[in-house]
Amino acid sequence: MARYTHTVDTKGRVIVPAKLREKLDGSLIVTQGIDQGYLAAYTPDQFEAIKEQILNNSSTGYEIRKLKRDVLGASTVCEFDGQGRMSVPAFLWKHIGVDPGQEICFIDVFDKIEICSQAFFDQQQEDEGSLADMDLTGYDIRGL
Repeated sequence: MARYTHTVDTKGRVIVPAKLREKLDGSLIVTQGIDQGYLAAYTPDQFEAIKEQILNNSSTGYEIRKLKRDVLGASTVCEFDGQGRMSVPAFLWKHIGVDPGQEICFIDVFDKIEICSQAFFDQQQEDEGSLADMDLTGYDIRGL
């Protein structure tokens, strides 16, 4: 896992960190994240698996309809150009409060890449405190 920062240019493009590009096949599918303030970026295979899981649910429940609209409906294929940039639509940048010229963070959490503004990330880190303050006893994670 790693966190990288880059600046969004005036056309809504951002350089995808080289370390991430090495693991990807020239594109990401970017959509709204589940957590406020974050976009989620997936490889096409990862996104296909998520899409199938969502579509395998009945659309009678409001939550699934909202999930379809907000995750599937907002999803955009973002291909990398020759300089390693991807162009993210303005509505997705607006969703996380990012304007051209602002720094964003790519956070590789292995099952997806989360994208947020640097200012939002810094504020979240300050507001949430450290892991030492959290009760993680409900999770069976050894070796931390």
